[in-house]
Amino acid sequence: MLILITNDDGIDAEGIKILSDVASDFGEVWVVAPAEEMSAASHSLTVRRRIEVKRMDKRKFAVEGSPVDSVLIGIFAILPRWPDLVLSGINHGYNLAEDVFYSGTVSAAREAALYGIPSIALSMERKGIMRWDTAEKVTREVLQRFSGRRDFKLLSVNFPSVPYGLLRGILWTYLGNRTYDRPVRRNGDGSFSIGGDPIFTVKEGSDVWAVLNLYVSISPLVLDLTDWKKLEEFKKSLNFHP
Repeated sequence: MLILITNDDGIDAEGIKILSDVASDFGEVWVVAPAEEMSAASHSLTVRRRIEVKRMDKRKFAVEGSPVDSVLIGIFAILPRWPDLVLSGINHGYNLAEDVFYSGTVSAAREAALYGIPSIALSMERKGIMRWDTAEKVTREVLQRFSGRRDFKLLSVNFPSVPYGLLRGILWTYLGNRTYDRPVRRNGDGSFSIGGDPIFTVKEGSDVWAVLNLYVSISPLVLDLTDWKKLEEFKKSLNFHP
């Protein structure tokens, strides 16, 4: 297998090192990732300026751009052929619920999925003690199940930063709900900061519920945002005439 790896925490982040090490047991690994941290970059694409790329090693490249830039440059300009799998992460922090819209980690995987390449985004809880030993074992389990398969487009994997023995298993989940308390705050100098504490809506079966209950959450995501139910409803009730 030919595996392309990227992230949004930057090419020197611990998570991408773990991911690369594990993935190398499943195929030939190429790393093409942002030179610097690009958290919350979402699906941003660099246009109207040059993008510098630095070769760090034989199959490792640092991109002065976004996670999506990195994936595109990797697929279309660096890799020797079309990748069989794209992996993004391991992110330093969850990408749960609505976070998939903000996350550069998930967006990088989504970009590859748009071109028909099976893609997996992996994210681990950010806390004082980052259990990279747990991340290594979870990543290996995920790749044992999904490397070589082509019956999925995009998977978002989240798991707690706890000792591996405390994990209760792996669950298929749907996206939950997580907003933020006072997401915009005014600073003393008149500027603004965006952040705030998360507010969870915890429903059993959601990705939020799973990680709070010490499960590994895997959510299969779709690329089509069309509200098909509402589309059919509007077609029947609201007629437009050319």
